[in-house]
Amino acid sequence: MKRLNTFYYLFSVHLSGVVFFPVFRLILYFYNYEQTAGIENKTALLLQALWKGLQFDNLIASYITCVPLLVLSILALFDRRPQWIIKVCNSFFMIAYSVAFMVCIVDIPYFSAFSAHIQTDALGWLQFGSETTGMIFQELRNYPFFALFLLAVFAFYRLLAFFSARFFPRGQSLDNTRLRGNDRRLYIPLTVLLWAVCFLGMRGSLQRYPLRVGFAYFSNHSFYNQLGVNPNFSFLKSVGDASGKRKNIKGLMPLDEAFSRVREALNVPTETGNRSVNRPVQPTGEAVHANVVVILLESMAADCLQAEYQGRKLTPFLNDLIARSYYFEHFYSAGIHTNNGIVSTLYGFPALFDRPSMESSPAHYTGLPGVLRAAGYRTFFFVTSNPQYDHMNSFLYANGFDRIYSQYDYPKEKVVNNFGVQDDYLLEYGLNRLNEAAQEEKPFLAAFLTVSKHTPFIVPERFKNVGADEEECILAFTDSSLKDFMDAAAKQDWFRNTFFIFLGDHGRIKGRQEYDMALDYNHIPCIIYSPLLKDAPRRFPKFGGQIDIFPTVMGLLNRPYVNNSFGIDLLRETRPCMFFVSNNRLGCIDDNYFYVRNLDVDADILYDLRNRHPENVMDAQPDTGGKLKDYAVSMIVAADYLMKENKKTKAPRRK
Repeated sequence: MKRLNTFYYLFSVHLSGVVFFPVFRLILYFYNYEQTAGIENKTALLLQALWKGLQFDNLIASYITCVPLLVLSILALFDRRPQWIIKVCNSFFMIAYSVAFMVCIVDIPYFSAFSAHIQTDALGWLQFGSETTGMIFQELRNYPFFALFLLAVFAFYRLLAFFSARFFPRGQSLDNTRLRGNDRRLYIPLTVLLWAVCFLGMRGSLQRYPLRVGFAYFSNHSFYNQLGVNPNFSFLKSVGDASGKRKNIKGLMPLDEAFSRVREALNVPTETGNRSVNRPVQPTGEAVHANVVVILLESMAADCLQAEYQGRKLTPFLNDLIARSYYFEHFYSAGIHTNNGIVSTLYGFPALFDRPSMESSPAHYTGLPGVLRAAGYRTFFFVTSNPQYDHMNSFLYANGFDRIYSQYDYPKEKVVNNFGVQDDYLLEYGLNRLNEAAQEEKPFLAAFLTVSKHTPFIVPERFKNVGADEEECILAFTDSSLKDFMDAAAKQDWFRNTFFIFLGDHGRIKGRQEYDMALDYNHIPCIIYSPLLKDAPRRFPKFGGQIDIFPTVMGLLNRPYVNNSFGIDLLRETRPCMFFVSNNRLGCIDDNYFYVRNLDVDADILYDLRNRHPENVMDAQPDTGGKLKDYAVSMIVAADYLMKENKKTKAPRRK
């Protein structure tokens, strides 16, 4: 019966899609093979991940198949199947699977960078068109993925052409007769059955609940657990979360309880109100009229300071600086994106998962720039590239900065790629501007955002053989650029009256990640150097984070202010633990344990750091896990309320 050719066609296309997806999964697996180091039974784990992945792949394919199935089966029922409708279905399949393949292929390097499948945060980069496309096309390692995409699309196109010719030869049409009795008894139940099977595939499960990310989790190894999830499924879930459906955190703690815990942890006075973190700070003694220079180092994980090549440290300057400075050993970035690092460092507010910290309509914060500007400071921000990227320009001008220097201020010949100038020129240019500012006899706050350690790496010729790969070479270059800057600054009069803060904007994944949340991405160095620090060097083993920079610097300056942030003065206060986020994880760490809330699967995980084992000990240590969870969740819930309700104090005006 010719009508059955409709089902043969749809089944063939559907099966082809299901076959393509595991190929991308295997490429992702081998591209990130270092994540399997030290793991036993790799083959068994891979097969299990592939098996679980088939259900996610079939779900995506079922969603794509459902509309053509409905249209073609109904048309066949009424003896209609014009040739143009086959062309429309082919075009639909071609577009849908091209998009699905693109997501899978983009996910491979994305996963390598973030240790998680692609999320909606990637869409935010698209609004910065030329910078983002430049970054993509200037990175040579992306070209094999372009080729893979074109190959996959071409292969799928050839399959579609074959199936069309095989099942719908030109000139062939349905018999222009109604369904006969025998045909009806076969065709109608078969159609209903296939609709039901397609619906079941879209649901992904015969169980009470439809397929969820948690179905893919079957071991103590995060990499293998995530391997089974189809990136399209993960991305679509994150779209739903971003549209307001994510209740994973809100449902964990009532708002008033969250503020009660936060107020107790931060010693907030009762008179400030129930839903506030404001606490006035009134130091004794005279204020310190010192300059402040904050240097946010792109992708600088704490482990970078231990990197060696042929027995030599790749960061000799930073390591030497630590021996003359305050160094915070257990220091963490608030999130895993640069915009998180800027806001958390300068304004003391935590990151909120995949929500950008700097949005197109800038919210108002007090923070270090606003407080110091009101006290008579000049405030400058130096960025290597387009200041519009990540909405930095509007956000920073709205929140206390007098002047933003960017690639529009630098000679065109110094711009090396879409991320602008190199670190050495950024710091050299900034030093000259600070020398000019010092002539005004006013203190200044200057923030620098380096970028050379971001892909695509542009390694200067003299650094091309100082490391094992480009990333190690560029690390040595950044360290050298910082040394040149500090050596030149030391010759200036203002140097002796300046606090320098060096910290990562976030870390970077390197090697196998033992836990469900990649600690390498949040554990960063923090160095405070100044000739004013008479008791340096000092090492601080207690916990801290980017959100503590604002109050800590205000403590160094001994100035009165209202701390309306979630940070503490690390030189006068201590934290029992530190919390931080990635796109889809909430983490909290103390001396012995690491708590993770996995938003994708609504799971609480507790790791024993002393043994460095991947087993979840939450059930065995409920009190310890509960304390870390309550601390982290309360902070995030309270911060989410203040940021969404715009309850933050606006930056004060200059005196």
